[in-house]
Amino acid sequence: MLASNRITLTVVMIFTGVFSVLSVVMFMQARADVQKEGRAAFSQAQTLAASDISLETLKLLLQSNRDLVLLSEPPTPHSAQLPSWSFNHIFTPIPPQAVQHALSGETLWIAANADAELDEIATTVIQVLSIFFVALLVTLFSLRYAVNSRLRPLAKLCDGLDSMTTGHYQYSGDATDIAEIQTLIDHYNSLTQSLQHKENQVVSLRKRVAAIQEQERQSLARELHDNLGQLITGITVQTYMLSQQREHPEFVAKACEQIQQQCNAVHQGMKEVTSQLYPVFLHRLGLVRSIHQVVQSWQDIHPVNVSWQEDCAPFEANLERDTQVYRIVQEALNNIAKHAQADQVDIHLSTDADDLLMTIRDNGTGFTPDSNHRGLGLESMQERTKLANGSLFIDSSDNGTSLSLRVPVTKEPEHNHAHIAR
Repeated sequence: MLASNRITLTVVMIFTGVFSVLSVVMFMQARADVQKEGRAAFSQAQTLAASDISLETLKLLLQSNRDLVLLSEPPTPHSAQLPSWSFNHIFTPIPPQAVQHALSGETLWIAANADAELDEIATTVIQVLSIFFVALLVTLFSLRYAVNSRLRPLAKLCDGLDSMTTGHYQYSGDATDIAEIQTLIDHYNSLTQSLQHKENQVVSLRKRVAAIQEQERQSLARELHDNLGQLITGITVQTYMLSQQREHPEFVAKACEQIQQQCNAVHQGMKEVTSQLYPVFLHRLGLVRSIHQVVQSWQDIHPVNVSWQEDCAPFEANLERDTQVYRIVQEALNNIAKHAQADQVDIHLSTDADDLLMTIRDNGTGFTPDSNHRGLGLESMQERTKLANGSLFIDSSDNGTSLSLRVPVTKEPEHNHAHIAR
């Protein structure tokens, strides 16, 4: 239900309740007034009957009294009350009374008459009802106008929320003096600014990812062409020379040895390329041993001392999660090699009740983690952490950088060690 309709309904209910209470009060007051007037009329009739006036004059005076009714016959138990079509029985609970004329001794029966009071009450009720009706219309019109005019910024805010689905984040409405609505508008503007900033970041990251993908393709193409391609070309040349020197055993043996070495180099090159593309050994070795292997391989080609500590209880393997954690380790080591200028790296893996904990510290130059010009590597690690449902904390200073990763894992039951991530 719209706010204006709900307010209208509330105001109508309030006015109806007030009018009902006022009607009851008016009814009670009218009843008391009728009884008071009736008793006064009876007293006046008794006074007139006791005076020295004729019977005809007394009857005329009683008939002319608007608060009395002169009965033509004495009332009976069945006729004591007035007809059902009259409201007199509601407003005049005073029973009929007898008046004895002092001069003639004749008895006259009279009853209270509420018709005059009822006319006054009806007039008053109509006036009050008219006033209430006019006041209700004026109030509803004023409230509806005020609500619609004051809620207009909310309508524009709703239009702004609808336009967010199309990528438009600007609020086109005016400011308002209603504090609650202005607070909503301020929060909306803050939200849209944040969304716009995030969208700009996403666009920038997409461009950088596309550029890095292109660089990776070029690097892979050069690796395949310059390294593996040359090795395969060498093998081809060696086999051709073997076919030409089949009568010289010494040459054949030496060529076979060279071909074997070149095949080993091709195999190693293929392992390095596939490892960069996808860590296939995660299926066989598990996450912890795979991380240890990549750390050892990294240490073999970088002049950095690596301290490795591992205290992990067996936990169930999860390829998606393990791949993300493995890539985070790779990115962290690559950042150390490219930027840290460190000669000592400490890596510690452990588990607690529900999480895998990993800490990587170096004694390099450090950087500013909250800088607006964060590298793609840090953004990639943050995104991979979210995909693994974990948390990543980076602390860096002039004394080095510390990376702390927490990822939820499921402990392997003690009686089942068929599939563990070790």
